[in-house]
This record gives sequence, structure tokens and C-alpha cells, in this order.
Amino acid sequence: MQRRIRRAFTLVELLVVIGIIAVLISILLPALSRARESARTIACASNLREIGQALAGYISENKGTFPPSNYYYGLAVANGVQTPATPTQGYVHWSSFLYGQTLTQNDARFQTPNGWEMFQCPSLQNGGVPPANTYAANSDGLANEAGAGVIDFQAPRLSYMLNEILTPRSVFTVGFRSAVRPYHFVRTSAISDTSNLILATEMWGIQAFMEASSNVGSGAVSNSRRPVSGIDYKLTGTIASADKAYTLPWANTFVWATVDSMTPDPSTVFAALNGAIPSPKTTLDFVGRNHGSYTLGEVGNSTQTGWDMRKSNFLYVDGHVETKHITDTVNLNQWGSDFYDLDPTGSISTIP
Repeated sequence: MQRRIRRAFTLVELLVVIGIIAVLISILLPALSRARESARTIACASNLREIGQALAGYISENKGTFPPSNYYYGLAVANGVQTPATPTQGYVHWSSFLYGQTLTQNDARFQTPNGWEMFQCPSLQNGGVPPANTYAANSDGLANEAGAGVIDFQAPRLSYMLNEILTPRSVFTVGFRSAVRPYHFVRTSAISDTSNLILATEMWGIQAFMEASSNVGSGAVSNSRRPVSGIDYKLTGTIASADKAYTLPWANTFVWATVDSMTPDPSTVFAALNGAIPSPKTTLDFVGRNHGSYTLGEVGNSTQTGWDMRKSNFLYVDGHVETKHITDTVNLNQWGSDFYDLDPTGSISTIP
């Protein structure tokens, strides 16, 4: 009988096959990673577009008026005096106005991220940053500003923030928090170029980058309620920090940020602060660069190098959304030509 010889792979052939598989994986994995990130970017933009639709509904139901970005719970203004003086019962945030249901203080719906997906960008860890006052399992290691048991009227995880020039925040009387210019509510009729004016964008999804000094006691608290503006406070002058535009005397005018007002790579700079609260020249540095691969490069109209080239999503007043680099919005002057809610022209001072 004739013996049949069975031929097996040699070691060299096996190594060649393994090498081919490794090469294919190295080619496919980056493509899969890019596809996943592209899907997250699209989902994040879709959320922002949905927020735009909800904001349009709010504006329509409130006499054509943009919502406030936030204010202290229990807000009242009588005889030129604003109360409460500190947010001892937490904050009311614009996200709660868009939730679509009537919410009450300590409502159980503030104690779960479920149902709030519109406010969570999938590119951000845990869908974003928690409020200054939230339930214990959601705190990211920070104590509640107003104490245990207080929960803000805010989406439990938040990825988006509004443009401060359109959406007033907390300060509605002269002298409150050293205010010289109290905020006014802005009507859409005051805005002309709605397709070129940003209404909302993304924030960093890292708690340490989105903190502020407590308004109640000492220490750092989450500041996800923060709006963003396009001014450079050091060029403007006489303002204590970039987020205190309301302290600018009436005789002075705001100076809008240039590309070089911003930090090229905020995530690296903020991380190097080792827990200290970031205080850049412009709050545009708090716009998260969340989409694409982390690479460093150069941008137009800048003398600086080493720019984080990742992009963000931007919602415009007319409702459309664009994905672009933050510097493109500055070069195109898309953060406003006037600080509408700190200028009484075209605004209303009463609370809607």
C-alpha cells in the first residue's frame, strides 16, 4: 500500500501568516477607530441640533426671549435687591427648561442620567460633567457646593454650554456680586445675522477643567453651568477674570478675542495646573476640542504653534450645526458683535 504523506505548515509559513494578519489588523484598527469617532461626532452634533430645536421651542413660548444660562434657585428681585445672595439651594440651569416635563426640587429625574441623553456627547467621558450640586454617585469626587442633599435643576451629565452674550447668568441687579452691568434678557429680534452667530457648543468632559471657586464657601466646585463668551478680558481690562464680564464699567467696551487670545493646547496646560482652577484670558479655552485624533499643528492668524487640532460642534442661532476648529469661529467673528445681555440696547431687564 502506498503511504499518504500529510504536509503541515512549516514554522516559517506560520510566522508569515501571523505577520500578514498583524499587518491587516494594523491597517484596519485605525480605520475602525476613525469610523467610531466619526460616528460619535455625528451623534454629538445630532444632540446639539436637537438642543437647538428645543431652544427654539422655549424661545417661541417665552415672547421670543433667549433663556438664562443659569441662576440661583429661589431668584427674586424686589426694589432693586436680588435674593438669595448665595446659591444655598443650588442652581437652575437652562437644560432643565428643555427637558420637556415639569420638574420640582429634588425630583427623582435629576438623580439619573437616563432620559437626559440629548445633553450628553458620546465623545466625552461619562457623557459630560456633573452639576455643582448632584447626587453622591454622580459627584466625580467633588462635594456639593450647597451641601449634601441639594440637587441642581440641571442635566445630571452635561456636555454643552451656551453663548453668554445671549443668555444671562445669575446677576440681575447692580452691585450683586460686584456687578456694574446687570444682565438683561435678550429677544431674538435684537439679532440679525442668525446663521453666523453661535448659540451653543461643547465643553471639556474633564471635571478638573470645568471648576470654579465656590459661591457659598471655599474650595472648588463643578462649573458645568458656565456659559462661554468670545471676549479677551486682559485686552478688555478692568475685569477680574474672563467669566466676570458684568464688572466692566459702562465707560469701557468689550474687546473680542483673537486667535492668539486662546491657549493652543488647553488640555495640556490645564492638566499641568495640578488641581488649581484654570483662569485663561478667554473662556473660549473652555470649549472642548473633542473630535478627531489628538495632533498638534498650526492655525491661521496665529503666532503660536502647538495647537490641539481636534474639532468641536457649534450650534448657530438659526439652528444649524457645524463641526470645525475653535479658531475658525474666531477668524469668522462668530461669537458676536455686541455683548447683548450686558447692554440694554435691544434687551429687556425683566425676568420672563
